[in-house]
Amino acid sequence: MLINFFKGNMKLFGVRPLSRQYFDLYSKELRDRRIRYKPGLIPPFYADLPSDLDEIQVSESNYLNAYDKHPFITDFRYFWKSMFNIMFRNARSG
Repeated sequence: MLINFFKGNMKLFGVRPLSRQYFDLYSKELRDRRIRYKPGLIPPFYADLPSDLDEIQVSESNYLNAYDKHPFITDFRYFWKSMFNIMFRNARSG
């Protein structure tokens, strides 16, 4: 993923690329929406800390809504909130 980041195929913050198995679990609306954005290394998951698939979908949808309005500000806020949760709340994936 770091190679893809440095190539410009990914950004630092954004929705993560998913395997087909997990992608198919998402609502059609969110699947269609997610594919229009460049994926990120750090997902909104770390900012919101959702506990199940429904909450993950809400988290990603909220991020994309905010990103559409103010891309730089949204990524800046989500990045620092995620860093706080990773460093002080021991947020980890799966």
